[in-house]
Amino acid sequence: MTTYTVTTADDTYDLQLDTCGLRCPIPIMQTKSEISKLTNGGRLLVVATDPSYNLDCRVFIKQTGHLLLDSWREGDKFYYVLQNNM
Repeated sequence: MTTYTVTTADDTYDLQLDTCGLRCPIPIMQTKSEISKLTNGGRLLVVATDPSYNLDCRVFIKQTGHLLLDSWREGDKFYYVLQNNM
């Protein structure tokens, strides 16, 4: 069974999704599920360790119209801030 963590974040993010240790396509599938729970303008912080998530995320936002506000790397973790734009 695949597990992932979703927590309520601070004032900067409405939700935080931790997909560390999960491989493609699970992280992007969970991103799609969690961002759909947010209202327009809601922000989701995704933390991933799968390097392929970078490409998956960029394709996802292009196809859905959501926004990628920021992304960065710290060690072996990748961080992405997405905004629901629906």
